[in-house]
Amino acid sequence: MRRTKIIATIGPASDTDEAVDALIAAGVDIFRINFSHGDRASQQRMYERIRAAADRAGQLVAIMQDLAGPKIRTGRLTKGEAVRLQEGATLRIATGDFVGTADRLSTTFAGLAKAVTAGTRLLLDDGRIELRVCDSDGSEVVTEVVHGGVLGEHKGINAPGVALAASALTEKDVEDLKFGVSLGVDFAAVSFVQTAEDLQRAREVAGSAVALVAKIERPQAVARFSEILEVADAVMVARGDLGLEIPLEHVPRVQKELTQQARAVGIPVIVATQVLDTMRFEPRPTRAEVNDAANAVYDGVDAIMLAGETAVGEFPALTVETLASVIVDAESVPLTAQPSPSTPGQHHGRALCEAALKLATSFRAAVIVAVTRHGATAQQLAALRPPVPIFAVTDDPAIARRLTLSWGVASSTLDASELDTASIQQTLLQQETLRSGDTVVFVRVHSDLTLAAGNFLKLQTLP
Repeated sequence: MRRTKIIATIGPASDTDEAVDALIAAGVDIFRINFSHGDRASQQRMYERIRAAADRAGQLVAIMQDLAGPKIRTGRLTKGEAVRLQEGATLRIATGDFVGTADRLSTTFAGLAKAVTAGTRLLLDDGRIELRVCDSDGSEVVTEVVHGGVLGEHKGINAPGVALAASALTEKDVEDLKFGVSLGVDFAAVSFVQTAEDLQRAREVAGSAVALVAKIERPQAVARFSEILEVADAVMVARGDLGLEIPLEHVPRVQKELTQQARAVGIPVIVATQVLDTMRFEPRPTRAEVNDAANAVYDGVDAIMLAGETAVGEFPALTVETLASVIVDAESVPLTAQPSPSTPGQHHGRALCEAALKLATSFRAAVIVAVTRHGATAQQLAALRPPVPIFAVTDDPAIARRLTLSWGVASSTLDASELDTASIQQTLLQQETLRSGDTVVFVRVHSDLTLAAGNFLKLQTLP
């Protein structure tokens, strides 16, 4: 059983029934719909296509909505044609929505001109072009082109080290999030989170209907990561913009540190951006890309996300198959970093899950079965990274889909009246998930310790 989950972005290269079927067959656990692109009609079509494909496959597949966030972008260009920026040339970037040229570009983000000062570095189009700020009057920035190149319309602008006065949730994001909730998405990824308050605002909009993923893309988020962990349902180390906002050589270390911190408190962590980027155009990844993906598995991440590889690449299903193979091989190596044991005063659920893990290890159990209403027990078990699979049983299909993000967890739904060990045991045997003679550890956690059936731990060999 592959325990590290795979997230794939749906896009022009994969937005057909056949392509989505192939991606699920290849091993996709969660699909990402990027709300930086498309309109309501196309986003709803993608959502419905994924749900229909999951039904055809008879598999639990979740959907993640990725909000655009306050991404700073250049504006329109004359006739929509790319321009060449020459090294040493003067380039002005002005606030507005006018058609730009090679001498003067537009941006609708008013905060840029107010935040930068002389000497500030600006990186355009994922760092392919570098500018140095010479002056700014609060509405127009005068820059010198340090490293030139060809620039198309609506390309990203990054200002490393500059604190931008912008909420992670724009008005567009608010409307998109409401739309995602109405569709029934399982996760919403909040882009360019800087503080815990950014997540709390998103929670006010979404309620408890979706799990919130904090995308870590700015140094402010790295500095406040412990606070963000307290309010996030999951976190994503989004190395694209992060690698432009902090020194590139810091990214591997920061990725490892954030992963360790998230794992320590049992929050699922996703690693994203340029995982197998070569496979957008080639049928094989580079050795460096394979090593990068494997190292993420060694660190114990819950999921790895593919973006352009499956959205616009030439080999979407093959890329997923390749990543799955890399993960399976990497998982044959025991994790080096294990979570610290529980301490006095911690929630009793952690102690019950640790006891379940010890029983499963000592008696070589085939599986640990987590009976859960809200998913917390299965997530606690996943945080402990047990050597045996975790099977979560819940009466809520939305919770079952949400657990597709958690490391090593497979899920199933039963009616609330059937959430007892006898019914679960019969279901697992009928589904051929388990066989007669298998040893199973059952665990259930409830906040109320006075409930006789609320908390239990059971070791059983199936007849």
